[in-house]
Amino acid sequence: MTTAADAAVLDRWWRAFVATGHLPAELQLVQGRLVRSVYQGELPSGSVHVKVMTFPRAKDRLRYVVRALPAEHEANMLAAVAAAGLLCPQVVAVRTARRLGLPFRSMLVLRTLAAAKQTAPEPVARLRAEALLTKRLLAAGIEHRDLHSGNFLRCADGQLAVLDLQSANVVGAARASSTEVRLAAAARLVREREGLTDADALAVLRSAALVLDDREQEHVRRRLLAERQRFWRTRMFRCLTESTEFTWRWRWSGREYRWRAAAADGRWWWGGRVARAAWLGQRVLQLADGRTPLFSGYFQKWWWLGGGAAMYVPNQCSDERIEQEVRAAVAGLSRLVRS
Repeated sequence: MTTAADAAVLDRWWRAFVATGHLPAELQLVQGRLVRSVYQGELPSGSVHVKVMTFPRAKDRLRYVVRALPAEHEANMLAAVAAAGLLCPQVVAVRTARRLGLPFRSMLVLRTLAAAKQTAPEPVARLRAEALLTKRLLAAGIEHRDLHSGNFLRCADGQLAVLDLQSANVVGAARASSTEVRLAAAARLVREREGLTDADALAVLRSAALVLDDREQEHVRRRLLAERQRFWRTRMFRCLTESTEFTWRWRWSGREYRWRAAAADGRWWWGGRVARAAWLGQRVLQLADGRTPLFSGYFQKWWWLGGGAAMYVPNQCSDERIEQEVRAAVAGLSRLVRS
């Protein structure tokens, strides 16, 4: 329920978002990505989180031509979760707009849940609680395709809430409780798990009866390895796409890729065929080890112009340092390929 005072504030936020693609400065940015951003703000009735999308890429606009816009879909999923008696954020408002039939703006306003005090959770207890909640979601006929620790919240009253239902769907109890869906959920839960080995994590899933026997445990283990490989490859190849961290553009002589936050001060260093491997390997090292990237751009020349590739490097960087970084990056790419 919203009050008249809430409605006035929501209308003002929505008008600003429609006009500019951004929410007013009074809201605090919590998470900013190319596709979706999350803000925290205050209504007269209390604190809220606001999820917004502007559909900057053609593929995102095409994806939602005939589908419900993200705010509508997630609001429906939250209603389904709440109807099943599970804790999740309360929907305050849903606002969407299309232009010429294409998605234009999507805004979902959710009541902020009171989180428990920040303490280091015990990994086994945390995974077990999340596995049990996942089982309840499946029993309610809901398949959540983005299961990880960040999408569960321990609230101040001790209850565990499920968050971020953009990737969820109501598939029916029979489908959601099938072995295929249940084991897929188990693999997602432990794919990015920290503080537990895979063997220990799988043992927790067995204790929670999300995985039932040795055969299922081995299936999840193999699936986990394959999904983790696909996951890391997908994140690696974002450096060759339009994404939150990267951008690209056509040039008359080829195609150029850049870090969005890259400094303009630099020069092109021609590295031949090894340049692509270095660009990808640098991304691997950044993701896996937190290594700061040296190369802020990559250029691939058209093959009919002789081919070749170059890396954008700081002006003051020596050829010796560049070659060292290239070797390290290529080794990083080889590590992912072998894993």
